[in-house]
Amino acid sequence: MRNLKKNETKLWYSNYGKGNPILDENGDETGDYDSGYGSPVSFFATLSASKGNAYADVFGTNLDYTRTLSTVQKLPITEESLIWKSEPVLNADGTVDEESADYTVAGIADGLNELVVALKARKKNA
Repeated sequence: MRNLKKNETKLWYSNYGKGNPILDENGDETGDYDSGYGSPVSFFATLSASKGNAYADVFGTNLDYTRTLSTVQKLPITEESLIWKSEPVLNADGTVDEESADYTVAGIADGLNELVVALKARKKNA
């Protein structure tokens, strides 16, 4: 399966892991790491307009999701990943603001030639 370039949109993902270095009072790395979300990585994918019956069979009928994204790229997106449709917001210390994410991953269908990810919209603090 292929994606049309004109249907692709720029998105960002961030994976949860042990990758944020802990800094001391001088701003130097201590050698210890804190768990959290890493720096957002941009990618291009096709984002569905909304949930539809055609996509329900890909993930099953009981999965609650809002939209899907599909791409032919092999991405390391996991069920703990956060997805942004708009540019991610960074905190003053350079870490990503997790509350600014637009979607969480609800399910992943990884095929031979395509990756389809079910996304659940997040409630924003307004």
